[in-house]
Amino acid sequence: MKVPRRSMNFVLMGIAFVVVAAPLFWLGGGLYWLEKDVFPPKRPPFMPTNSVWIDAPSLPFSWHHGWWFGCDLSSSGIANYCRFVGNDGKEVYAGEYLACGSHVAIPEANIRLTPPDSSNMWLFRWQSDGIAGFLADGDLLLPAPLHDKCADVKRQLNLTHY
Repeated sequence: MKVPRRSMNFVLMGIAFVVVAAPLFWLGGGLYWLEKDVFPPKRPPFMPTNSVWIDAPSLPFSWHHGWWFGCDLSSSGIANYCRFVGNDGKEVYAGEYLACGSHVAIPEANIRLTPPDSSNMWLFRWQSDGIAGFLADGDLLLPAPLHDKCADVKRQLNLTHY
């Protein structure tokens, strides 16, 4: 069976287009667009509805590289229980948190988290494996053992005006 020359040219032009367009799509942020807008990360069902997706520093060939952070009221009712989990749902850190501004637990319905720059959230400097929870009003949620370090953490993160 002989393939018509015109059909063969059409197929070769299609292949050439894909070979040229695919790298341009990737370099132009196409994968980022697909990951964020077309196929956004899915919140694990056990995470609170106020959970936010925190992007990790990008990798050339990564898909949903980051973490979920969310808080609800702890069983004691005197603090918020916050969880930090990987994109696969595995727990990285969990513990009781308090808001720096109010020094008390925030009702779950009133918690408005905002995703931080992933380089500013870590609390290793204060010998903690946790992260700072950033609230939409500019306040911070810190692990309860670090609550006396609020002013120091805010100063380091340049959040002294809150």
